[in-house]
Amino acid sequence: MELKVNSTTFRKLAFAVPSFLLGIWAFQTVNAVSGPYFEPILEACGNPDKNIPIEEFAQKTGYHEYEPKVGFKVFNLLVCLITQFLYELNQTHPQGVIVWGGVVLVSLPVALSCTYEAGRNGSRGPIRYPVLMGLLYQLFGVSVMYPLLWVPSYIFGRAAVDSPQAGLHSNLRIYYSAVAIIPVVALTLVVFWADPESYLWTVSAGILGGPGVPLVGLILYTDASASLVVSKERIEETSRRIQSIYGWMTGVSVIGWAYLVKIAVDAYADGYGYVSVSAAFEHLWRDIWTDANASVAFMTIDTGVFYLGLFIFVAYQCEAKAFKMLALTPILGPGGAGCWVLKELEADVCQKRLDVLALSGSGDTAKKEA
Repeated sequence: MELKVNSTTFRKLAFAVPSFLLGIWAFQTVNAVSGPYFEPILEACGNPDKNIPIEEFAQKTGYHEYEPKVGFKVFNLLVCLITQFLYELNQTHPQGVIVWGGVVLVSLPVALSCTYEAGRNGSRGPIRYPVLMGLLYQLFGVSVMYPLLWVPSYIFGRAAVDSPQAGLHSNLRIYYSAVAIIPVVALTLVVFWADPESYLWTVSAGILGGPGVPLVGLILYTDASASLVVSKERIEETSRRIQSIYGWMTGVSVIGWAYLVKIAVDAYADGYGYVSVSAAFEHLWRDIWTDANASVAFMTIDTGVFYLGLFIFVAYQCEAKAFKMLALTPILGPGGAGCWVLKELEADVCQKRLDVLALSGSGDTAKKEA
């Protein structure tokens, strides 16, 4: 029996399979790099002696105290683990803030696109559940779950590009996408600049790496995008707002990128007496990978693989845009470059949906507000 695979299916497999394998590689590599470091922490955080009060945890185990209230009991082990992880990053300056900042920057375009794709009519599969995906990111790492699950799910489950109905989003979803990153940025600033012995730091670390941040997305279950009436004006308005958010986030990302570059220059150029760029980069690479501690090496993998996952996501939609993102990355940073090209892709897709709507003869349909 001859197996026939059409060009569309082949294209999907050509991008989904490498992304899936990238996630598998990240899982294996992360465990190889950080597994020995995390094992004793997991044992301590498992707290086999249930009679140890949380106030005595640090004294009994030698690890940093954590706040179980932000773990909602179910995720206490995760909160305890991530608190120790973030404490080590805090204590490893400037490498810790550089690699964590890299992940935060990549997360800006990813968070926006995940929020929008989850709300498009016609999408199916895991991309419909951003809260679940967020919890999986926290549990297993974005470098694993984003390329392993989300990108392939997008490739096989995204809404049709030429579906006018998929071009509609309620104000709730659009505004949420714009403000959802604020807690992450604010908590990151506290984790890296506040006193790590303070209660503020402990609570912030637990929230940043715990279930609290993704669970905020539960508000999107009240979203009414599906009930919106299709019209040319509404599609244009939705796309214009989404492009505006991408544009605004590009600026935020560039500021963050410039700040990380400044930190790196201060440490690896000025700090080493204005050595050459190649020598400074060699010092940086040694500190974030070759000789890095487990937490920093973990986040270096996270940053690189997360960015590659974003690259595959963009390339599936348009290879030229993906290479444009690659070219813009040194200038705008990974987050700024990602937001820039996703803004352009949104404009392109909007035009396709408007063309389909016009051909259907329904471009002047009712415009009542839902």
